[in-house]
Amino acid sequence: MMTLEDELDRRKWPRPPFEMGPPPSSADRREWLRRLAVSDYERSVYVSEGRIVLRHLGWKGVVKAIPPGESAVTSLAVDPKGRVVGLTSGAKSHMFIYDPQVDRVVDLFTIDQDSLAKNSLVVCPDGKVFAATRRSGGERGPGRLITLSLSYGETLTWEPAKPQVTEIELPRRDEGISCLAHDESRGLLYGLTSETGSLFCMETDSGKAHIAGQVDELGEFSDCLAVGIDGTVYGGKRWGGLFAYRHEQGELGELGLRIPSLAGRDLYNRVDSMAVDTVTGRIYGGGTADGVLFMFDPKEGRMVSLGKPTFQPRTRAIAIGRDRKVYGISGRRGGCGHLFRYDLSTGDLRDLGIPLAHSDQFWHGYEFDSMVTGRGGEIYLGESDRISHLFIYYPPH
Repeated sequence: MMTLEDELDRRKWPRPPFEMGPPPSSADRREWLRRLAVSDYERSVYVSEGRIVLRHLGWKGVVKAIPPGESAVTSLAVDPKGRVVGLTSGAKSHMFIYDPQVDRVVDLFTIDQDSLAKNSLVVCPDGKVFAATRRSGGERGPGRLITLSLSYGETLTWEPAKPQVTEIELPRRDEGISCLAHDESRGLLYGLTSETGSLFCMETDSGKAHIAGQVDELGEFSDCLAVGIDGTVYGGKRWGGLFAYRHEQGELGELGLRIPSLAGRDLYNRVDSMAVDTVTGRIYGGGTADGVLFMFDPKEGRMVSLGKPTFQPRTRAIAIGRDRKVYGISGRRGGCGHLFRYDLSTGDLRDLGIPLAHSDQFWHGYEFDSMVTGRGGEIYLGESDRISHLFIYYPPH
């Protein structure tokens, strides 16, 4: 029969922070505290709330991923079945689809070459997809505007048939498309041409289109649009100003409001990204010059500065989660991006840190240019580096 003394002898006790023996000297204790502080600092720079994973832009071990230099994910959207559709930019622009049910990415086809496709993807409730491109590297010339239908079954095969693509005539033949936006309730597609910044409107069913006008007299505009719950289209122009277009009235004009920035920085500021809160109708976004987060209330015509989430400029992408929080990525080109969060209920604005994925591969995420909220409340982030992946952030419950 085992005695209490035998049980105590066999038990493994936790290792103390110092070696057993004489009490540690003050120098040893300072060194231990220093190492502890360094270890805590190294962990604190990364996102610790929730969980981050990544997925290769291909079926690992079966199908090659989208090659480096062609894999920067710059547009994301969710289809009616909860699958994530994306566009890449670079030497070639690819369209891919991620199916959470089978947990893999499939490269569908190549859209264009030497192109940029930022905020240029729309998926309609019936599965019809609109995608657009423009020339990259500041080059002038026409891009592409296409439509197709994602008529796949419940899951994807590893090599699906290429969908039937229909070419749409460009609003201006010598220009590409800078961005697209969708008015789902009215069946209207909006976009901006890449050179002159001409706003166009197209009926998604008939394809009938017209140009509403140029949004900025100097041709300075942002490559993002937001459609309010009343159907009004909002966008950015020079010096951080906002414009609005009301389709029913055919009115395109400046609102007389500027997004916030640090003092004396208005001249350099542009709207970087926007997302519409479908519950309240408010629009959240950030600027390029200083990355200041803002809230615009169309009903009250009110612009509110919510603060600067990180020390870096720009708000590269933004999305509103199902947990009533706004998520965004800040960071300059060539820098190290930070994920931030703004709580709509408490007003708490917090830098969550650098995205670091531990699965399916250990990978630091530096640059991101697209975000979208999935059906289950997960946040998809499109990495936009030379070698890029699809990041998935699961916020804490």
